Amino acid sequence: MDKLLLRERLPGLVLLLALVGVCILRSSIGTQLDTFTVDEPWHIVAGTTYARSGDFHLNPEHPPLAKLWVGTLAADDFKLRAPAALSEKTQERDWVEQTMFVDNDAPRAQAFARASMWSLHGLLLLTLGLLLWHACGLAWAAGTLAFLAIEPTVGAHLPVVMTDLPLALTLMVAVVSGGLLAATWQWRWVAAFGVALGLTLGAKHSALAGSAGAIAALLIAAMLGWQSERWRGLLVRIAKIALACCLAVAVLWAQYGFHFHAGADGSDAFNRPMADKIAELKIPHWRAAIDFADRWHLLPRAYLWGLADTVRTGVEGRGISDHFVWGTTYVGKAPWFTWPAVLLAKLPLGLLALSVLGVALLWRASLTSTVRWTLGVLLGVCAFHLLALMGSSGNWGGVRHAMPLLVATSMLGGAALARAWQRRSRIALACVTIFFAAALVMTIREPRLWEYHNELVGGSEGAYRYFRNEGLDLGQRFGEIRAFHDAVIASTGEPMYSDYWMGEVQARASGINYHRRVESLDDTNVEGVYTGYFIYGMPDTVPRPLWDWDPKQAFKELKLVARLGHVGIWHGRQVRPRTRARSMYDQVEDYIYRDGGTDWPLVTRRLEEVAVVLPQSLSVNIELGNAYLRLGDAAGATRSYRRLLEQNKAPIDALIRQQLEAQVALIVAGSDLSKVEPMRNPWLE
Repeated sequence: MDKLLLRERLPGLVLLLALVGVCILRSSIGTQLDTFTVDEPWHIVAGTTYARSGDFHLNPEHPPLAKLWVGTLAADDFKLRAPAALSEKTQERDWVEQTMFVDNDAPRAQAFARASMWSLHGLLLLTLGLLLWHACGLAWAAGTLAFLAIEPTVGAHLPVVMTDLPLALTLMVAVVSGGLLAATWQWRWVAAFGVALGLTLGAKHSALAGSAGAIAALLIAAMLGWQSERWRGLLVRIAKIALACCLAVAVLWAQYGFHFHAGADGSDAFNRPMADKIAELKIPHWRAAIDFADRWHLLPRAYLWGLADTVRTGVEGRGISDHFVWGTTYVGKAPWFTWPAVLLAKLPLGLLALSVLGVALLWRASLTSTVRWTLGVLLGVCAFHLLALMGSSGNWGGVRHAMPLLVATSMLGGAALARAWQRRSRIALACVTIFFAAALVMTIREPRLWEYHNELVGGSEGAYRYFRNEGLDLGQRFGEIRAFHDAVIASTGEPMYSDYWMGEVQARASGINYHRRVESLDDTNVEGVYTGYFIYGMPDTVPRPLWDWDPKQAFKELKLVARLGHVGIWHGRQVRPRTRARSMYDQVEDYIYRDGGTDWPLVTRRLEEVAVVLPQSLSVNIELGNAYLRLGDAAGATRSYRRLLEQNKAPIDALIRQQLEAQVALIVAGSDLSKVEPMRNPWLE
């Protein structure tokens, strides 16, 4: 009987395996030119440290699932520097990039990492397919995987060591496991849902929103069965949900080696102490909750440190004042439709149509209990994740922060195929075939899957006129920039300046004639006159009035000599006092937070130069006020903080405004300046 069952199911298993293989093949072709994203070196070095030492103090901003997987599979000869005391992210990033680009063969490390991530994502895709087959049928599972094989953004994320796709796939595995649990309340699905949820929590901190949505859907399922099961049955179901949640927490602890402290020896060598990390949170309920969990050791400290960091940057925000969405700049809070707009621009039109068809075919359809509850859990997860995104204070991550929503659409595409097949409708099957074929034809020649945007925003070539976020580019064009430098720039001896996602350590280690606009705090080029080659993202060709950025003026004496996707290389002469001022600020920030500098008179002199040119800069004025505070200069500190409150060019969000006003009030009240804490610059997170 078992052999008969195996023979019957073998073709389906082969089909799902083949579709996973197609996903990986498509990904390998569409990402073969990509170098590291800006965050991958950090994740790889941190993950290798986790695997070899059991110490999780590096890069706790993200939970360990993907990093630990890659670190475990890293090459034996990948070198790790001796542990060092690191302060602030600036020092940590520099240390990590020195490890990757100076001490190791970065391309070889990337090749190992890509293979590792394909294996992790391949396993998750196959698991999702098998669960969907069990819950909704083979056609639904095959349609979902076919959708994901065609979808460019998924293909772009398959080989990268980042946390967005692991979150999306583990969350979808939890969705289907949750649907099976809600339909049957069997113990095996309690275990499956708990494990899936634990892996989801270990993928990324933003998993909390979607996980809450899944649990809410299960609680509704439990309560809806009250009439038939009565109180005893209801309590049993709630207990099963609770046990699944406890299992999820145990799986999360397992990923941290079941020790509370970052190090197995009881150490917590984070780049910033845990107490300070919690104290700087401005939202009371988040601060209280994380502090409570830390004091009572409810979750690993490294996880809680990262959660505090996520809340600080994602929920409270960095004070970003302008948002470029669908070709329009919005000042203040991002518009409510930001995330739907991002998804609408990123999904291929054929797959969008397929998802809409899936919804139409599901409408008023006669569905099994398992299918209904799988869709119910999916709805809960997507609703909670979308609400969390809309409530956050930043959209710089673009589609990668919305990956659970994007991957969720694949299940609607799978539904379209399943329903059309079930109904044996020639019209529906023809529509499904046409939409799949159209999506394939419209995306198959895309050479850089990460940069893909659909025709609604001018395709990949013109999307920079509509959006300015990490969905356009995240540093993967470095290889081509280096090749252009070696072929064209190197022989001229001229410097290359970059406003593109390119790590300084990476650039210098590769031998590029890379220069900052300001290389020293002694720089005297106040006019900002530079000659050479200049690298900008194509979004920089769009005006930004809030920051006095006029492309006509900035590129007036420059000639575009190469365009590499969303990256442009210009040559000529540039006069940019504001650009020089920004670079001077970067130099000051490195002096304080990377080099540990304490010459506060020097810091104030340099930042006063910058503040004249960039009076609306949050970072500049906070650091300038802090420097005056350390010097005991109440007037200077008050003037710097107030400059932000009094300017109206770049609106300040309410939380930061409250913090500034409280700081000024303390100083004006005559408080002992030696006891007034400097403000925390939100851009340090």
